Amino acid sequence: MQNRELLYREFGIALANERRRKHLSQAQLGAKVGLSRTSVTNIECGRQPIQLHQLYHFASILQVDVSKLLPKEAVLAEIASTASADTKKSNYIAEVVKAVTHAEKR
Repeated sequence: MQNRELLYREFGIALANERRRKHLSQAQLGAKVGLSRTSVTNIECGRQPIQLHQLYHFASILQVDVSKLLPKEAVLAEIASTASADTKKSNYIAEVVKAVTHAEKR
């Protein structure tokens, strides 16, 4: 699986979990963020990437910290290990892992 696909799949899982915790249907969440139910389904399955502003919008609607929707350190470490052939990508991912780890410790 490509790194990008894994990242979006993990985001989708976190989004779906938080949506369910708030007792919202995909259609209800979609209406609150201006997306169709199908788009929410595709995002939760990792098939549709999101933009940065959408991440913050989802977090706001679900009343959670943005870090709650981001992939956890273990997932990012897995992505980093598969990206080790590309040094720039590895360095970037290592910085993301540090940032997420720092955010989770707050």
